[in-house]
Amino acid sequence: MDIGWRTTRIRMLPNNLAIIPNNKLTQSVLTNYSMPESRMSVSIPIGVSYSADPNHVEGVLLDEVKQAIGHIPGLLAKPAPAVRLIPGFGDSSLNFTLSVHVREFEDQFPIQHELRKRIFTRLQQEKIEIPFPQRTVHLKTDHQT
Repeated sequence: MDIGWRTTRIRMLPNNLAIIPNNKLTQSVLTNYSMPESRMSVSIPIGVSYSADPNHVEGVLLDEVKQAIGHIPGLLAKPAPAVRLIPGFGDSSLNFTLSVHVREFEDQFPIQHELRKRIFTRLQQEKIEIPFPQRTVHLKTDHQT
C-alpha cells in the first residue's frame, strides 16, 4: 500500500495491514503475485484407486474443468488446463496433478474449492474410487498366566 522512509505497509490477503521495517524487507525474499502479470497457475493434487484407468481419469478431470470454465469466476480457459500422472504411484493411490490458470492470486482459493467439489461429485458419478491410506497392524500377544 505504501513505502515510507522507515516502514512499508502491505495489505495482506485477509485484509490485514502488515507494517514491516524497511531494514527487514531488504533482508527478505518477497514474492509479488501480481507482477509481471496477475494470471497464475494453480496445481490441484488428486489421488484415485489403482483400479482406475489413468486415461479415463485424465479425460474426466479435463472434461470437468472445461465444463467449469465460464461458470467459476476467475478460472481461465487459456492456457488450457492440463492433467498429468505426477507424482504418480503413491502408497495408496495413483496421484494426478490438475493444473489450471486463474485470473489473479485471490481467485485461486474459491476456484480450488469449487473445482474440488465438482471433481469429487464427478468421480463418484464415474465410479472412480478415491482411496484413503490403510494400515494393517499385527498385534503379538504374550500368553503368560
